[in-house]
Amino acid sequence: MKKQTINGYLLLMPAMLLICILILGPAIKTIYQSFFDMRTQTMALGYNFVNFENYKKVFQDEYFLKTLKWTLQFTCISAFFQMIIATGLALLMNKEMRGQGFIRLVILLPWSIPVIVSGIVWTKIFSYNGVINTFLIQTGITSQAINFFGVSLNAKFAVIVAEVWKSTPYLSLLILAGLLIIPKEYYEAAKIDGAGSIKSFIHITLPCLIPTLSVVLLFRIIGLMRSYGLMVAMTGGGPGGETQTAAMYAVDTFFRYGKISYGSAVSVVMLLVSALISLLFVNSLQSKVA
Repeated sequence: MKKQTINGYLLLMPAMLLICILILGPAIKTIYQSFFDMRTQTMALGYNFVNFENYKKVFQDEYFLKTLKWTLQFTCISAFFQMIIATGLALLMNKEMRGQGFIRLVILLPWSIPVIVSGIVWTKIFSYNGVINTFLIQTGITSQAINFFGVSLNAKFAVIVAEVWKSTPYLSLLILAGLLIIPKEYYEAAKIDGAGSIKSFIHITLPCLIPTLSVVLLFRIIGLMRSYGLMVAMTGGGPGGETQTAAMYAVDTFFRYGKISYGSAVSVVMLLVSALISLLFVNSLQSKVA
C-alpha cells in the first residue's frame, strides 16, 4: 500500500471515530432496544425479548400513522416552496449588481438564527396581537383576529411559513454554488445566437442545475422528515396533536412516556422511510447523470 494512501486513511480516522461514537453506536443501540420490551418504569425488573412485536405495534398505531402523514405533507409542501424560492434567491445572488454582498447577507440572515429563536419569533408574529393579525385587521381584510394556533389548518399554515422562511436561505446558498460552476461561455454563445434571458435559463441554467437541485432537494427532504425544534417552539404539536411530527412522537414516546423499546422502533421506522426516500432519489439522480 502506498504511503499516500496510508496517510489518507490516517487523516480519515478521527472523523470515522467520531461517526462511530456519535452516530453508528447510538443507531445500533436503538435498533437493539427495539426488539425488547424496555420501559423506564420497569427497568429494574429487567426486560424481555419480544422479536418484531414493537414494529407490528408501530404499523398498527393510528396516532403514529397520523403523525407520519402530517410529516410527509409538511415535507412535500415545504420542500416545494423552498426549492422554488431558493432558486429565485440564488439567481438574484448570482446576478452582478451593486450591493451584492449586502443582498447576500440579508438573504442568509434567517438561516443564521437558531431554530428555537425563529420558532418563538414566528409564534409572536402569528399570535392574536401579532404583526399578521394587526395587518389583516388594519387593512380591512378581516374584522377579527385569526386564531392561528387553535385551528388545525391555520397552525399547519403557520409552521410551514416559518419553515420556508428559516431554511430557504441555506438552500439558496447551495444552489448558488451550482450556478457559479456553470461556464460563462455557454451564456456568451447563447447571447451570440440571439437567445434572451428566459431561453438561456430554460436551455442552459436549468439543465446544468438539475444535479445540484436533486442533491439539495434530497438533503432538504431528509431534514424535513426529522423536523422537531421549530414545531416544538411554535405549536408543541397542537392543537390536539395535529402538528405533531413523527420525530416529535418518537421523542415523546421515548423520553416523556418512558417507552424505550417502542420509541426506538418508531425511530427505526422513520430511519427506514428516510433511507427509502434517499435511495429513490439517488437512483433517479444516477439515471439522469447516465
